[in-house]
Formats: sequence, structure tokens, C-alpha cells
Amino acid sequence: MKLALAAGALLVVSCGNPHKETLQQNADFACNDRYASYMVSGSLAAAEVGVQVDCAEHGPRVTRWTVTADGNREEYSGSLGVNEFDRLWDKIDGAGWRYLKDCDGTGQPEDPVYTFDVKDWNGSVSFSCTNAGPLPYPYNTLVDELDFKAAAAAPKDRSKPDPDELD
Repeated sequence: MKLALAAGALLVVSCGNPHKETLQQNADFACNDRYASYMVSGSLAAAEVGVQVDCAEHGPRVTRWTVTADGNREEYSGSLGVNEFDRLWDKIDGAGWRYLKDCDGTGQPEDPVYTFDVKDWNGSVSFSCTNAGPLPYPYNTLVDELDFKAAAAAPKDRSKPDPDELD
């Protein structure tokens, strides 16, 4: 019996905390004032739609909002893991946000207007793009990556069955 207890104790000590790696990653995380957002006005989805990622106040998170024509605002936020946030930031950084300026003006006055704000500890930029069709590269990269994270963080609608449950 004593041998079994000793073996069990040794097993627990040798395995350690299963969350140790995650705790270490969180401890090593440097927010560096990173923030990225886009807002589109005049789209088919709503009068205003926006997504932002940041890490300064509540750790890495994504927030998505919509504002209807009558002023009703709906918003949700979701947490991001530190590695997930860093991978997203690598994609944002890879789009060359520091060098982006307003689009070349190919849109018409009635087209949706995309407004971007991106910053980190080294600086910040704001720029816009008016376009009815797909946004040009690399502006589309910023929108797509932020939308992917917002969709993953969206609350699930439990009134609809999960596709896996339809079998």
C-alpha cells in the first residue's frame, strides 16, 4: 500500500501542473499597447459594423458590434489566448499597417466607408477606404483576419441545432 501511494505521489510530482505552460505563456505575454480595429459605415449588414482586438484593459480580446439605422447597438466580446493574439498580430503586422494610407478613391460617395485604426508601442495610424466591392489588398487582410476572430468568439445560438447533432 505504501509503495502504491509513493508511486502515485511521484507520478503527480513528475507531471507537475498541466497548465504550467499556459501560465508561463501568459506571464511572458507583452501587450505592447497593440490595438487594431475597423468600422464600416453604410454596409448592407447594418448602418455600422465594427471589430476590434486589443489587450490593454482585459487581456487579449476581440469585440464586434453592429449599430442599426435606428441606433440600436449590439455588441459581444470574447477572450483570446495570448498565442492566438500573437498569431493574429503577426498577420496584421504582415499586412504592413504602418505604411497604409487612405485608399486611392476608387469608390463612389454612396459606397461603404471602411475606417481603420491600428497601433502598438511604436506608433499608430488611421486610414479609410471607400469601396463597394471587395477591398483591395492588403486592406482586405485586416478586415478578414479581424472578422475571423470575431466569428470564432461569437456566442453560439442555442436555439438552432449544431450541424453535428443533425445526424
